[in-house]
Amino acid sequence: MPDRSCSKLLRALLPLLAATGCDGCPSSKPYTPYTLGSATPAVSPPPLSGAAPGAADAGPEAGAGEQDAAAPPRFAVVPSVPAPAGGKQWPLEGGAVVAAPTGRTFEAGLLLDADGDGARDLVAWARSPDGLRGELLFAPAARPQALRTLAALPGDLAAQGCAPRVGLSQIGPSALTFDFTPQCGDQQRAASAGATRWIAVLRLPGAGAPPELALELRLRTPPPEEALSASLEVVDRDADGRDDLVVSVGLAGALRPFSAPHPSPAPKGAAAELRAPLVFLDRPAGLSRDAAQPGETLRGLAASLLRDARGKSTAPSVAAAAQRLRRLHAVLCADAAGGSGASAGRDAARAGEALVWTGVGPVRCGEPGLAAAIDHAEAVAASTRGAPLAAVAALDRGGAEPRAKEDARLLAKLAPPATAAAVYRSAAAPQPAGPGAFGPLAFEASGALLVRTAQGVVRVDPAASTESAIDVPPWPAAVHAGPAQLVAVERRCDAPTLLALFRSSPDAVGEMEVPLPLLRAQGPRARAGAASPERCAGTEKLPFSPLAASESGFDIALGAALVSIDLRAAAPTSSALSFPLTTPAPQGAPRSPDGATLAVPAAGGLLVATAGGAARLWSGGDLAQARACAPANGGARVACVVGAAAVIFEAK
Repeated sequence: MPDRSCSKLLRALLPLLAATGCDGCPSSKPYTPYTLGSATPAVSPPPLSGAAPGAADAGPEAGAGEQDAAAPPRFAVVPSVPAPAGGKQWPLEGGAVVAAPTGRTFEAGLLLDADGDGARDLVAWARSPDGLRGELLFAPAARPQALRTLAALPGDLAAQGCAPRVGLSQIGPSALTFDFTPQCGDQQRAASAGATRWIAVLRLPGAGAPPELALELRLRTPPPEEALSASLEVVDRDADGRDDLVVSVGLAGALRPFSAPHPSPAPKGAAAELRAPLVFLDRPAGLSRDAAQPGETLRGLAASLLRDARGKSTAPSVAAAAQRLRRLHAVLCADAAGGSGASAGRDAARAGEALVWTGVGPVRCGEPGLAAAIDHAEAVAASTRGAPLAAVAALDRGGAEPRAKEDARLLAKLAPPATAAAVYRSAAAPQPAGPGAFGPLAFEASGALLVRTAQGVVRVDPAASTESAIDVPPWPAAVHAGPAQLVAVERRCDAPTLLALFRSSPDAVGEMEVPLPLLRAQGPRARAGAASPERCAGTEKLPFSPLAASESGFDIALGAALVSIDLRAAAPTSSALSFPLTTPAPQGAPRSPDGATLAVPAAGGLLVATAGGAARLWSGGDLAQARACAPANGGARVACVVGAAAVIFEAK
């Protein structure tokens, strides 16, 4: 059975794997991890072992003293050498010459005894003139003219306009790696072109047998703000005397508009790079993936988040760490997007989520409860730091999915349930308002309710049961920040975050996009029966509530998640918003006249929260059909549109 002990590393949020291995005999020897970083990383991640790529691993004791003289020597990575001038021929020992195939030239190669016959053979990369096509070739020393293709670059990986960078190395006594990386000028161009790194792992079986392709990896270029790396390590994981392969995938940086990780030294839970391993066990039939990984590591990282969430000093860093863990899960695991089958995995990768594939398809991690575990940890952290709305927002990300018992208990503590009852139903018909518009209801400080109708504004006095038209201009439904208008919030398959759409002016052609601090799998559902947030189904409009608008931008609520959109910079940005809000409350917003009370749909009910008071989750009556709600000062009453009437509710 595979060794699954990595709790110490999980607690550190750096699931690096112990460098122990075997050289084909019973004695155990550690080997050097070979690090393959992003082509143009936004953050330069450290190598897995702390050593430079291609250098021998100095090990954890390096710098602290001399290596133990009794310890076995470590394998030194052997890099390839450039081809002889012209690349048309490669001389072997003894005077033999290997000719490049027609239409190809040698670029890099290794001279080594690859088939175990005692003579040095050639393993080389031969490419086309444009460098975007080519093969890994093997020429045995005994028959140098008998060229054999070990692996050919997949034709769908050639990114037009990108120049390749290649590397061929021996990383263990019986393992070679070849790395083909498109270089596209900048990472934005590489990501948009679908540039994909291809890593081939070759196995040297010896005993007269030629090298064989053991594993293919594909790493798509991440968005410009992120860096994706992979560290390969030869290690006998299951102590069977055969060298296994560990591929540690690392993700650094942060999507816009999330905050970048803290520089080193980093607070707990905020390391510069988050890693999880893929483990391939060497079996007689070839490499077989250990199904325990990366799920075991991801679960451990989520457990570490929960531990930090309960500490006063560590809870503030959990939200950022949770987002990064969600992102690592989405980048590494095709089933994090909720798909099923190979075709769903391919769709997820094309959608910009799963960025890592093996030769047999996308990686399926089999961790259906991981998202809920991360949400729970973030909710606990928000509760620890005294942010109940943020905690409810984290618990509510599963939409209408069943909640775990601990989530239900936490939700009941943060927002105790309350039963709502209608105390007044208006004769005046509220003017319909589209999604995301300011609603037709607004309380006055006196407790009277204003209803915007098609004919004007009607004041409703529930105490006297009277309704009368008043001579005041109706407030606008459209949400404007100066000349800009907020149009929609969308979830798209080709964007890793939710997007706010706005027009910069009434006569603007097209819409501008602002990434929101919510990943694509987050945010409320747009309608009953819609595809889950984890299963992308094209472009989806999401319901949101406008909270405020000014010359500088917009404040909105997506369920209990509060977001501020800042339009003042040349590149508009957004950030999470804390409750209570400091901006004035416009009429038609789901806020009380004094701005201190908020009423938004969340967690299957209506969340009513007042600054300095307890939040409560209202349900019952006609609230299931209610929309465009607005609370009175203090939150004792909430008015909502139900059918063709304005209904005032009180909670018990």
